[in-house]
Amino acid sequence: MPIDLGQNQKTKAFVDRQLRRFGVHSINDAIAALARTIRDHKHLETFLTSIDSQQDRQDVYESIRPHLRFTPKPLDVYVASAGQMAEREQLPILGEDGKLHAFKPAQDVRSQAQETLDRYMAEKTLTLTCYKCLAEDTFYALNDETKVDVTIRARKAGWVYDIAKDKEICPKCPAVRPN
Repeated sequence: MPIDLGQNQKTKAFVDRQLRRFGVHSINDAIAALARTIRDHKHLETFLTSIDSQQDRQDVYESIRPHLRFTPKPLDVYVASAGQMAEREQLPILGEDGKLHAFKPAQDVRSQAQETLDRYMAEKTLTLTCYKCLAEDTFYALNDETKVDVTIRARKAGWVYDIAKDKEICPKCPAVRPN
């Protein structure tokens, strides 16, 4: 795709005019002004992790770092801290479809690999959704397993079927569970 240098020059001129309207003389001055508004490490963490793209986050971090009033930690420290907080507070997760999904704790590499293998090998899939908290869990029919075999595996994992409501209840929600 060809780059339109004339359009880029017009965009730059527009941005420069807007900056001057607010008393800022260059993009570097704007970055320095933005950096001065960041109060502390927690504020920087919140600011950085609100940026969606990893590359954009890195670019912003590198731009504001020299202008901060405190010595910043490495970027990955802020990202890891935000991830730990999200897991601790079980915040919803934004899925690839753009919708929020219930929190799922991190799995170890082996269980993720097994999940991927099961999904690939499965001929049938049983997906259960808890009517109380909307948690989802998927169980795969492997080899010659029947629907009954997969359902039994879901029950052993703690899922309960509420006959009165004709709905499923996840292992974390209160329900009458058989002994």
